[in-house]
Amino acid sequence: MQKQKKVSYIRKSFAKRSFLCLGLAVGALALGMIGIISSVMAEGQAQLNVAAVCFCSMLISIVSMVYGVFSFFEKEKKYILSKIGMGISLSLIILWAVLIIIGIKG
Repeated sequence: MQKQKKVSYIRKSFAKRSFLCLGLAVGALALGMIGIISSVMAEGQAQLNVAAVCFCSMLISIVSMVYGVFSFFEKEKKYILSKIGMGISLSLIILWAVLIIIGIKG
């Protein structure tokens, strides 16, 4: 005889740090888009402020990843916002790492 699955009728709330993770990820995405669009409009000859915006996007993505990891330590919560935020942040970190490597290599 099979065991019956437990059904929880208690509605779980979202992890508190997941809202911050997702918000920071969306902000980093917006800054990254602003930086890339500004660089394309300047035909690759962007000023220093564009580089600063892109660097801030990378740093905010890293901080968002940290908050996403910390949100998984909260027990009995929903983690979907953390997963979305971490996915966006990881994509941005990989994008900026690849662009930095391409810039250094030439």
